[in-house]
Amino acid sequence: MNISKLHPLLLLIIFLISCNSTDNDIIEEDDDQEIITDNCYTDQALDSSRGLCDVTLPYTNNFEETTSSTVRIISTNSIPNHDVGLFGAVQGSLNPNAITEQSEVYHITLTPTISSELTSLLSSTGPAYSFGVLLNGVELDPVAAEPFPHEGFDSPNANWEWNLEALNVNLGLDCTNAHVQPTGKYHYHGTPTSFLEHLNISNQEMTLIGYAADGFPIYYRYAYANANSSSSEVIEMTSSYQLKSGNRPGDGITAPCDVYNGIYTNDYEYVEGLGSLDESNGRTGVTPEYPEGIYYYIITEDFPSIPRYFRGTPSDDFRI
Repeated sequence: MNISKLHPLLLLIIFLISCNSTDNDIIEEDDDQEIITDNCYTDQALDSSRGLCDVTLPYTNNFEETTSSTVRIISTNSIPNHDVGLFGAVQGSLNPNAITEQSEVYHITLTPTISSELTSLLSSTGPAYSFGVLLNGVELDPVAAEPFPHEGFDSPNANWEWNLEALNVNLGLDCTNAHVQPTGKYHYHGTPTSFLEHLNISNQEMTLIGYAADGFPIYYRYAYANANSSSSEVIEMTSSYQLKSGNRPGDGITAPCDVYNGIYTNDYEYVEGLGSLDESNGRTGVTPEYPEGIYYYIITEDFPSIPRYFRGTPSDDFRI
């Protein structure tokens, strides 16, 4: 056909049909493959709001720490030593699970060693470990059980590579970044604000606040500028994680799409040397309790707040 001899109106119609054929959200490449365009988006929203902490519990905090020659033993009822948010089956509660006393005993090695590989708190089938326990007996448990596509943690379609980040979505956390499991256990997903206020944390000294499941100590935010000198000034430690740039690679069906914004834990990436801490949000150095030096973790204000990896071997008492 000689296109130059076609009527101008017919040429215009052919041009419009050709343009429209490539302007769909989903382009059929073949019978079993689809390419999703940039119009894919997520229905999850950033939300860092927190509930009040204006409820005094009818329980007393019970925390006991003993040691043998090799093991630190922490016994606790998991009741915090501060006020909490409103939880339980009442109007206005942050989630429907009421806080109840627990009976927890943690055995933590006194001689932790660094392993050749990191152990993640999150496995391919869901949360594997809580991170540790504070000196008030309450667990640090940062990983939510909220995998994509948000049909429930026991969904056969659960993609645990993309798990909601508890600190950046509305999971009913109170002012101290904590909420309650269906079992009634109160636990922290991020910086335990009220607990730290109770300790009257200073920015002029290192403050031990708990122990990780692998036995290494946990400090809050501040450490010696020179890791090998307790006479050096105390400064704020910084995370080496940052938000990824661009868009998630998912199709919106088997994995999320849209821009990396912190809704998912996997929206963040570790960049060696970006901050003062390693991939496990820790480093090796001297501390007031360990003047000979030890590996220790830091809870930071920025992501990940509570570490998501162990440098040592975690105790099975923290297994989820």
